[in-house]
Amino acid sequence: MIKVTILAVIILAIAILLMAVFLFVKGKEFPKTRIGHNKKMKEKGIECAFSQDYRAYHQKKWKGPY
Repeated sequence: MIKVTILAVIILAIAILLMAVFLFVKGKEFPKTRIGHNKKMKEKGIECAFSQDYRAYHQKKWKGPY
């Protein structure tokens, strides 16, 4: 059981090391996961719910769901 745990830890450590090498050494940027900051989401016209609610409230004098 201990051998399997040690092997799993070693495999995870190697995987994390390889991810770090590909992201930082090759100069690539970690992808932005927030909807409001993601370029691809903006191109598709998708934005966060907070921004949509804010715009709807201020543009149409939206009273809200309550």
